Amino acid sequence: MKNLLSHFLLFTFLLSIAIALFYFFGKKVWYPYYQKCFITQIIEPLPPKECKPCPLQHVGPLQPTIIEKKCEEITPEPKEQLSYQQRLKRHLADSDFVTYPKNLTLIGLKHEKILEVWGEHHGKQVYITTYPFTAFSGHLGPKLREGDRQIPEGIYKVGYLNPNSKFHLSININYPNAFDRRMAKKEKRSNLGSAIMIHGNSVTIGCIPIGDKKIEELYYLVEKVGMQNTKIILAPIDFRHREVKIGKNKHPWVRGLYDEITKELKKYPRS
Repeated sequence: MKNLLSHFLLFTFLLSIAIALFYFFGKKVWYPYYQKCFITQIIEPLPPKECKPCPLQHVGPLQPTIIEKKCEEITPEPKEQLSYQQRLKRHLADSDFVTYPKNLTLIGLKHEKILEVWGEHHGKQVYITTYPFTAFSGHLGPKLREGDRQIPEGIYKVGYLNPNSKFHLSININYPNAFDRRMAKKEKRSNLGSAIMIHGNSVTIGCIPIGDKKIEELYYLVEKVGMQNTKIILAPIDFRHREVKIGKNKHPWVRGLYDEITKELKKYPRS
């Protein structure tokens, strides 16, 4: 009995050693079968793919799909930058001038606050462009004395060109002309004023400002045509389309002056 127990213990010991050796050194043989039969393989889900922005906006299962229209960013085109010479040539070309006109007329209308530019083309007066006043002083009626802030009224010439003006560039109007001096002498007026200009900027105390860019064009045009070939007509209103009623006043010569200005303006018809 004792021998049987000892043999059993020895067998158990040897079997344990065999099992241990098989477990450690035979894992490549038995572990695949064990894994297949007893271990449930856990499959990890793949990470979700990132969807690109959908161009459609879904608003419900039973509603129509709305297409979201995205406007493309439009970079504004840079504005055309032209020199004063190019701008002037464009005005001339639009009026069918191949070269500079032989004669030039500037028509300043005080009520309308504009300066029209006309040129002679094949013996006819052709409208070229208009420059709005950028400021205005005084009221309708002729200039009588220095400091009255009035823009003169009458028919004038260019006195001189000033490239060093405080207001960028300036064109002198030859006020007072012979008519102004004659009427002043008759009424015993003195200190009639002077230095009336068409100039740049946007300030005035009796001159005609048209802004820096516009005076560059006009100054260059007058320079090309010639001061001696340029006439300036300054009127209270556009007598081609309106009439002015002149009541009794102490300057009866104003009526005759306006008749003369009206006669001149009719040479420059505007539709």
